[in-house]
Amino acid sequence: MPERLTQAAVERAVKEREPGSQLYDGESPGLRLVVGRRGASYKHVGRINDGTGRYVSVTIGRADDVSLRTARERSTELRLALRRGDDPRTPKANVPTLTEAMERYLDGRPDLSPETVKWYRQKLAGPLKSLAKLPADRIDREQVRALHERLTRTVGAYGANGAMRTLKLLLNDVARTHDLPPNPVSRAVRMNREEARDWAVAPAEMPELWRRLDAMNDRVRRACWLLMLTTGLRCSNARSVLWEHLDADGVLLVPRAKSGRSFRLPLPRLVLQELEEVREVTRPLESPFVFASPSSTSGHVEQMRRTEAFPYAPHAMRHTYRTWALEAGVDFQSVTMLMDHSNPHVSFNYVTRAHLTGHLRECQERVCALMASYRGR
Repeated sequence: MPERLTQAAVERAVKEREPGSQLYDGESPGLRLVVGRRGASYKHVGRINDGTGRYVSVTIGRADDVSLRTARERSTELRLALRRGDDPRTPKANVPTLTEAMERYLDGRPDLSPETVKWYRQKLAGPLKSLAKLPADRIDREQVRALHERLTRTVGAYGANGAMRTLKLLLNDVARTHDLPPNPVSRAVRMNREEARDWAVAPAEMPELWRRLDAMNDRVRRACWLLMLTTGLRCSNARSVLWEHLDADGVLLVPRAKSGRSFRLPLPRLVLQELEEVREVTRPLESPFVFASPSSTSGHVEQMRRTEAFPYAPHAMRHTYRTWALEAGVDFQSVTMLMDHSNPHVSFNYVTRAHLTGHLRECQERVCALMASYRGR
């Protein structure tokens, strides 16, 4: 029968009770004193409210180390934990901070390109800095909503949305191993409306682009721009092309794209001819890079950006290529492979890209021919 234990009763029980005896405390349900051969210990026994009906026994401490008052306080804490469905025998793992979550995520994604990793880190060090030291389970909806609204005012709609997408990704990754509340980004943020960038060079503007491109004195940079324009290759991949990755058939190996994948890209004849001229220009440098630069630390050209003489952004070349590929009648699946875009359709996983080199080359030539038809107009 439970009885209201006192400190004196506990001390007498330790001396007088037989080993194995138990005294139930009438004041704190679940708390009991278990007498052993060399002393006695406080334990709490209760049922976990998780639907299983399991009983667990948790040792609180020895009677000569823990007072009855402390044992009752700990017993109350354990009773509340069991009521929540927690198993106090299993220590709860510390929820990582947002900074730790970023490192965990990046460690698990070695396939990400350096540019993508850099972009994620910039978001954490910049727009998300105020949340960086908070554990993931302490980031609430009000904080996230207010942050998105403030970022929209200070860095713009696109920057605010990008920061929220990064935050949502990291919290979802933490939720794979920790019990978190619903993602606050999904619940609290109404993303700003984003308009697609109209970057593609229109037919009426294409003669001027060719004129400016042909007037460029730097033959190496001109060839790099031409490669991006006629293949849609990303700027970072174009700048760092190696001669060893271009085979005798004019197929370029892109060892690591933004997606983390490698892929082979047939180059149009116009580009291959231009690259042969570049080879002669850069031969004295003995550089492994196609677009070699003796003045850069990387060894290849850097800072491909719009200038007064050539007022086009590098990524505009990719937009232009995609638009003109459609104009040239290249099918969607082929453009997806040429631009190394992901395709969610399950049948796409059955395509062996290496068997389509001839077809992809024909597509490249078709797009390049249509663009080049405006040259000299």
